[in-house]
Amino acid sequence: MAVNKLIWVGLTCCLTALLIQVFPDAAFRMGAEVKASWMVFSFGLFLIVIATFMNGRGHHRD
Repeated sequence: MAVNKLIWVGLTCCLTALLIQVFPDAAFRMGAEVKASWMVFSFGLFLIVIATFMNGRGHHRD
């Protein structure tokens, strides 16, 4: 997967998890597990870190 795509997917995961934490009632009504949103946030951070390492090593494939 391209570095830019990894960063955008990671940012989307982080923002979604933060929105779930800010609006827990709305998220619960839509079926989201509020406690599990921290795992989504962690996965987003993981993707961002991996993309950063790939970018530093010269993997610039799009």
